Amino acid sequence: MKLKSLMTTVAALVAAVWAGPAAAATANGPICDPAAYVNSTTYYGCTGSSHTALDIGNGSCGEWNHRGMLVGNYYYYYYGGCAAACNGSVCNGGAGNYYVVSGGSGWDFRQLHIYANVSSGTKTCDRCALGLVGGTGSATGPHVHADNRQYGTRKSAWYTSVGTTCGTNANCTNRLGVPTL
Repeated sequence: MKLKSLMTTVAALVAAVWAGPAAAATANGPICDPAAYVNSTTYYGCTGSSHTALDIGNGSCGEWNHRGMLVGNYYYYYYGGCAAACNGSVCNGGAGNYYVVSGGSGWDFRQLHIYANVSSGTKTCDRCALGLVGGTGSATGPHVHADNRQYGTRKSAWYTSVGTTCGTNANCTNRLGVPTL
């Protein structure tokens, strides 16, 4: 019994070391276009639902590169398989084509609704093209949905702490938040 307990403890320590401690990252706008802006943040509907994410658009679909938002070299894991769409499709539980960057202590950063193209696929990069701005999944129009989660729960401090609100310019040179990874 003691051996099993020791092995469980060692496994937990290895997992903690492997995941590493959580750290702050910098997130810039995902669209290199001066017309890109934040068009949705945290809201609560009549049903009590919460968005707790940034939606960023520039009024176009399939034209401008949808870039990795994190400044620095990160591993973007791709979840694809959705057909090209600008105004929604049923795919990947509503996320559409999307990317996840995982960090320590259960944190991850996600970018959803990508209109896949030849740039799309799992990769390590710094602000590289991930695809095109689209509306795959449960999207009502072309935009980039970005959220920061810990153990699956969306958090808003990553963008509210830097003052990002609806209407904020979201060009790829502008900082929108400080996600935890």
